[in-house]
Amino acid sequence: MDTNQLWKERFGHHVKMLSRYLRLMFNDHLAFALIFFVAAGAYFYQEWLEGVPDTFPVDWIMAVVLGLLLAHSPVRTFFKEADTVFLLSVENRLGPYIRNGVIYSLIIQGYWLAIFLFVFTPLYLKIYSGTDAQYLLVMLGVLIGVKIINLLAVWFLDKSRERRLHYFDVIVRAAINIMLVYFLVNGELLYVLIATALIIGVAFLNYWNIYQKYSLPWDALIEKEEARLQLFYRMANLSTDVPDLKRKPKKRRGLVNLVTKPINHDQSNTYTYLYFITFIRSGDYFGMYLRLIGLTIFFIFWVPLFWGKLIFAILFLFVTGFQFITIYNHHKTLDWIQLYPVAQHVRKKAVHQLIFLLMLAKVVVVFVLFMFASDLVDAIIYAGVGLAFTLLFENFYVKARIERMS
Repeated sequence: MDTNQLWKERFGHHVKMLSRYLRLMFNDHLAFALIFFVAAGAYFYQEWLEGVPDTFPVDWIMAVVLGLLLAHSPVRTFFKEADTVFLLSVENRLGPYIRNGVIYSLIIQGYWLAIFLFVFTPLYLKIYSGTDAQYLLVMLGVLIGVKIINLLAVWFLDKSRERRLHYFDVIVRAAINIMLVYFLVNGELLYVLIATALIIGVAFLNYWNIYQKYSLPWDALIEKEEARLQLFYRMANLSTDVPDLKRKPKKRRGLVNLVTKPINHDQSNTYTYLYFITFIRSGDYFGMYLRLIGLTIFFIFWVPLFWGKLIFAILFLFVTGFQFITIYNHHKTLDWIQLYPVAQHVRKKAVHQLIFLLMLAKVVVVFVLFMFASDLVDAIIYAGVGLAFTLLFENFYVKARIERMS
């Protein structure tokens, strides 16, 4: 078996899947919202830089963010369940396959390292004004080299089934990587070399004590690969229907009881009860809703100008309503939903109610925090604009989208 050719086939399938879903995810108003978000974020970032003090701890912030990115170094394998039968016999010839997996992981994770380093560059050059800009290329080169070592260390340890060992390895490598980036940012190259030697030592210990002694734990590796794939599916499912998504609902009895208690148990509330429980028990929707509220709060406190706070608050209000329209088709694959003796307009009404209440609740929460981030007058203006936007969005945009989906 040519394992190198097998990798090319699976990589090609993976790229086709990614391109298909990414095209659907960014083929709507979400792409415009992201472009606007990046442009506005860059503008306010530049405004914020003008007043940042020279004592701002950019070195520690870069050390923590970039150090954690270095420590998080999973190796993509694209292993499947059938591999426990068909690849088990050629495990000793998987060298080219694994090498390609490490290279692919390095490219993807190195890209994110470069992005975050690029974001930190204006702040870094502001605080370290005497630093040559070309030193940033040296930093990127060192980060890429250390990322390779981390990838190898993780892969060598992946043969172990001991979870505590994995946790200990992550903690140790994260601490070393954070200190390495801290010394790198401050130009302490001798300490950078010492930290790099420590990371190499961790990788060598993983190779000597684990990789050489054990065979591949196929079930564990396949489970990790499936978890990464499902994570992408959950992100894509917020914008489009993903038939391969495996949903794992969470009980959350307290929240379910709190939300469903006011709902009357009659036929007209059938879908209201169903969709409200779906929102609470599904980590995709409930978790996303909390994260969007958190991001909104961050920007209304971070952006200095009122109109900037207002733009970001309304933008995230739009994203909140936009993301949860897909809940209409959440139970699309369940045939028993079609057996409900309930008219379709009742189902549509339930989705309208849910989205309206979610946006209204967010307006109330942000209104309260707006008073702390600005003042009462600005908070009232936001509440008025937010309520008007919610009514218009729900009555026109959401209605049109649900009609098209149904």
